[in-house]
Amino acid sequence: MNDHLSLQTAAGSGAAPSEYVAVENGGEQYSGAKLMVGAYAAIWVVLMVWIFLLWKKQAALGDRLEGLERTIDRAAAAIETKKKT
Repeated sequence: MNDHLSLQTAAGSGAAPSEYVAVENGGEQYSGAKLMVGAYAAIWVVLMVWIFLLWKKQAALGDRLEGLERTIDRAAAAIETKKKT
């Protein structure tokens, strides 16, 4: 119980500060500007990778659609030749 009281008196009144209080001699670990630039760079990289993957998927779907159209054309031609014979 005495330890608790000594901690309160050592820390001051124990009330939380009502405004921002900077740490003295703490130094800044990371620059806010560097963090912001890094965050924007990460977002752009993720966006570009996503767009690239969508582009590749669209190209694959286009190829598949062309293949299906060729298959349908061959099937239609086969049906026409059967009707003629």
